[in-house]
Amino acid sequence: MNVLVYSGPSTSPSSLSHTLTTLRAILLPHYAVQPAAHQSLAAQPWAATCALLVIPAFVPGTSGAVQPAAATAIQRYVERGGKVLIFGADVRVRENKGRISLSAGIENISLAEQGLFTLADDQTRLSLSVSLTKPSKGAAAGVPATLALADGSSIGPLIRAPNAAIDLTGIENTDGPTALASYGTAEESRAIAGVKTRIGDGAAIFWSVHLEYSLREEIASSLLAEDAPQASQDLAKAEEGRIRILRESLADLGLTLPAQGSGVARPTPQALTSAPWRPRVTRKVLKELTVPDLATASGEGFEIKDSNDTFIIHDASASSTVFGVDQAKRYEDEDPATWNPKHIVAFEGGKLPSRDVAPRFDLETYYAALADARKKQGLPENYADEGWGIGEALLYGDVVTSTQTMFDKNTRLLTTLPTPLLSLASSQLAGRGRGGNVWLSPPGCLQFSLLLRTPLSALPGQKIVFVQYLLALAVTEACRDSAVLGEAGARVRIKWPNDIYVEMPSTGEKRKIGGILVNTSFGAGRVELVIGCGLNVLNPPPIASLAQLLPPGSERHPTMEHTLAGIMTHFERMWMTFVAARGSFAPFMDLYLDRWLHSDQLVTLTTVTPPRKVRIVGLTPDHGLLRTLPERDGWGGGQGVEYIDLQPDGNSFDLMAGLIKTKT
Repeated sequence: MNVLVYSGPSTSPSSLSHTLTTLRAILLPHYAVQPAAHQSLAAQPWAATCALLVIPAFVPGTSGAVQPAAATAIQRYVERGGKVLIFGADVRVRENKGRISLSAGIENISLAEQGLFTLADDQTRLSLSVSLTKPSKGAAAGVPATLALADGSSIGPLIRAPNAAIDLTGIENTDGPTALASYGTAEESRAIAGVKTRIGDGAAIFWSVHLEYSLREEIASSLLAEDAPQASQDLAKAEEGRIRILRESLADLGLTLPAQGSGVARPTPQALTSAPWRPRVTRKVLKELTVPDLATASGEGFEIKDSNDTFIIHDASASSTVFGVDQAKRYEDEDPATWNPKHIVAFEGGKLPSRDVAPRFDLETYYAALADARKKQGLPENYADEGWGIGEALLYGDVVTSTQTMFDKNTRLLTTLPTPLLSLASSQLAGRGRGGNVWLSPPGCLQFSLLLRTPLSALPGQKIVFVQYLLALAVTEACRDSAVLGEAGARVRIKWPNDIYVEMPSTGEKRKIGGILVNTSFGAGRVELVIGCGLNVLNPPPIASLAQLLPPGSERHPTMEHTLAGIMTHFERMWMTFVAARGSFAPFMDLYLDRWLHSDQLVTLTTVTPPRKVRIVGLTPDHGLLRTLPERDGWGGGQGVEYIDLQPDGNSFDLMAGLIKTKT
């Protein structure tokens, strides 16, 4: 699920930045925290996957209200059960004489009267409006303030938005907003600092303080220093209180929070390994990178400076030293851009690192499962030029920034590494999805990127679109293996163009458990493919995963190791057939259409004007477009068949709403 942060033209840049940073620190890896422009809120199908919408503070003195179409979408989202959290707001609460639902058309409301943003509840007839803040001289960003909580405790100093509070004057409705905190030292009638209120079937929390601002960082640190120097222990106590209030607000709005301090903060070293029956692979990889004999190199390792990252390659003899460093000390800055160099330990001769190096993925079990799966698929024992099969060369890291970025943003690795090479992580700090989305990697998620290279004479450029379909098919087939889910794997399905879904056993609900991303680089008559995949295997609820497809008490349990081995071997068998046929998807088309969710599905196509009802009939065999057939009214007719074919890139498929929209 997503936590979306509104980023409209009047949003305070500093508030937006701190909101994203603070919420990611608290909510990862359970939720993806992403900015959302007003155009996206107005036009895209975001509500179904949004656990919370957060609205940062507006620029003090601004007159730019939330755009009407976006405001209407937000109101509709909350009324239908959504949750909203608002920071740094000066709020006016009004009682309306008549019943009102702004989702019927907020365009009819005078925004000048209502303020920058308004939410209204039809049952209580109350509307809450974020008003223009008027900064005081010297306090444009805010002022220090102490909060008095309902339990009698106090927290502070925090940063109060300039002249901001929540005005409940004259509101007598007992079903209205509930005060969460007040300004403990203020002698004024408008001293409420935070409230929670119902909006239809949903809820909203308004804060007039900047809970998004870390007290240790700018802007807050300067404001506090100007007001009165803070003892370090007092500042630490106030910062702890800020996080506590914010976590309580998030939990009160229904979010499931990771345990405090459970998030992984820094990347760990990676281990370059090969299957025990391929003892020369690691040496060949190092040779292509022009890495000298590491056993005779200096203890500091061999440095490779690439376009995005710097890597230091170490011999296996340095394993305990390299892996023994505290990562928080190795990378002291919180900015991911500073997390360099990254360290790789090379294990040659088919040797594997100890389990303390790979505590969450058993490399020995994986390679044993890979050997069994290769035999079942009838894959070759030997390859030309001392090559190897898919999954037999593995770069594993317990925590990495992104397996996808490591390949496709580092030109030397991308163009020089021998292939196939698999990169795997137990946790990612910046996993990537389609269209710039963030892919979460909570514990129990299998995430990997596979680097392949092939001449365009064997795989024409127009056929590359089928690669994402091929890997999706390999995932569904691997899940049906007896070593993974067996018969329960039949519930794993494909959502076009690149998502993996499951049909939950108890409800039949369709839930996303995975996604696929393919990046390409062309040059010298060949193409490099970086095929990324994230798949929820062992995640507990509320995140859907493969493990939840098995009945309670089942003797079968999916594992990361067997699932990955199954995917790699199924994909290699398909890849061999695919390339031999110069990218033809014909050998797989019937199976793909049997495994996807869309056969004969009726959807509304909003990429045309006016929107049209179309029925999905399949994929085009030449370019892999989604083929749809418009529904006809009455008996009329025309001669021939009129298809509408849709590109996988540039279109967004809202499965639950039955909508295909332009992706922005």
